[in-house]
Amino acid sequence: MKKISIAILFALFFNLAGKSQADPTATQTNLINYTALENKLKKSNDDIQDPKKNTKAKTWLTRGALMNEIFNVNLQFLRKDMSVTNVKLFFKEPKEVKKYQDQADAMEDHIYERLTVTYRNGVVDSWVETNKIHENPLPEARKALEEAAKLDTDGKEAGDIKEQLGILKLAFETDAVFAYNKKDFALAYSNFSQILDINKLPIMENMKDTIIMYNSGRAAYEMKDYNDAIRLFKEVKSLGFNESFLHVFLKNCYFGIGDTLAGVNELKEGINKYPNDESIMIELINYYLVTQQSEQALDFLTLARQNDPRNVSYIFAEGTIRDKMGYFEEAKNTYMQCLEIDPEFYNAAYNLGVLHYNKAVKMYEDMINITDNQEYEKAKVDADDMFKAAIPFMEKAHEIEPTSKEPLETLKTLYYRLQMNDKYEEVNNMLKFM
Repeated sequence: MKKISIAILFALFFNLAGKSQADPTATQTNLINYTALENKLKKSNDDIQDPKKNTKAKTWLTRGALMNEIFNVNLQFLRKDMSVTNVKLFFKEPKEVKKYQDQADAMEDHIYERLTVTYRNGVVDSWVETNKIHENPLPEARKALEEAAKLDTDGKEAGDIKEQLGILKLAFETDAVFAYNKKDFALAYSNFSQILDINKLPIMENMKDTIIMYNSGRAAYEMKDYNDAIRLFKEVKSLGFNESFLHVFLKNCYFGIGDTLAGVNELKEGINKYPNDESIMIELINYYLVTQQSEQALDFLTLARQNDPRNVSYIFAEGTIRDKMGYFEEAKNTYMQCLEIDPEFYNAAYNLGVLHYNKAVKMYEDMINITDNQEYEKAKVDADDMFKAAIPFMEKAHEIEPTSKEPLETLKTLYYRLQMNDKYEEVNNMLKFM
């Protein structure tokens, strides 16, 4: 799964960090004033109950801005990968530190009165608010700002409302990205959807944010809500969003709802638009391989190899197709190309051994129809030689992956049939300990 990332400007953080170096104690006292925000919230709660104030756009605009501030109270000073020292500039010493291991990583939970900051190997990994000023400020901010826009009939507050809606959208996006990267796709989808809904407000003039649409589609996709993901991906595509992997997502969505034809057509559309895109090419090749449409798979492999002639994955895939089609020499030559590029390519070495082994078995089967003794003996020698030709490749496969049983099992059979007794005993003993 790809991570979603956003760019956030921490100008405020850096400005304040600079001030804290001059007077750390004073800065710590003033930067995170939770009490002041709690008092503002109490006043705002009173104001929206006051019939003289709750009909004014300014009252609701102030409340919306306050909710944005409450959401960002810790976020403005915290960021992922921040050092312990920098965090302490703003949050002082924690009340308690818990140390533990997460596999090879050294973990620390720094517990404060209102939040817990988790460090992984000395830098911030995540944090959680344990004592919130408001349980869920972002929906409350949206509600307040929408009310402000509704009451602002003369448009005097429109600029400030739009500014706060922009801050709110960034907050929803931040929360969505954190949720997505924690694999809470339902929360990520909900937050991305909030942004899309805000963009539809009259004051926002039905803004089309293709990045948010795309990320919302990705969250729906991860939830396996393929129909909604298709809706979002199709809309973003119609708006000219330039992302080749969009076609792969759409293909997977169509396959998810059982519409294989639409999925394949999506890939074909994608490869026409992005003829050198490896992801789309691989999806098409794999589809034709799985559905045993060998000629079509070979056509796309030929295109793929033109763009990347030394890609052993493409060459190997071509070898397996020619192998299945019964083209012994072509398959052999293709597998050999893999080993020329990558001498440690296990699959190519193993398949070369299997190719010769299966050819020898077929030659033995054909010998049943030979009645002439001399011809029979000659055919037997040829079949034995084919078995012998399999041995170096199987030995190479074992050398590359000594813990794999398959090459040894095949070598055991080969040594037995060819009466290579010492080799047979050696391999047989190896297999007893695997």
